[in-house]
Amino acid sequence: MSDYDNAIFRLATAQEAEPEDYTGEDGLLYCGSCRQPKEAYFTEGKGLFGRDRHPKECDCQRKRREKQEATDRERKHRDTVEELKRRGFSNAAMRQWTFENDNGKCPQMDKALFYAANWEEMKAENIGYLLWGKVGTGKSLFCRVYRQRPYGA
Repeated sequence: MSDYDNAIFRLATAQEAEPEDYTGEDGLLYCGSCRQPKEAYFTEGKGLFGRDRHPKECDCQRKRREKQEATDRERKHRDTVEELKRRGFSNAAMRQWTFENDNGKCPQMDKALFYAANWEEMKAENIGYLLWGKVGTGKSLFCRVYRQRPYGA
């Protein structure tokens, strides 16, 4: 085998053996924590690079991987939200505007909260809100519901 093949082989068959791991009666490496196999035999006696087994996730490894993937998804979601806020709001203070931070002075906020809470239905029905008025002037912020018809209808 070439150096490249050896490197691929080491990556494909790398198994993190912990001190508490052990080799079972079937010759496979087992996790010392969850007692699940960390290796599996290829089906029907097949092999790869002269090996008859391949790495397999035990329950511990699967839980760690799933936790890491969930953390990565959450981080990616937060980054996406921050990027959208950065692009959508010119004033940095506006990025902190949330329903939780509402001071209750705007009587129309319940309509916006309803719209956000029922977003999937609003999107499916093509329903939108049109808001107008001057915030901070003491005048009411007016809200109008509209239903956009599909193009050509």
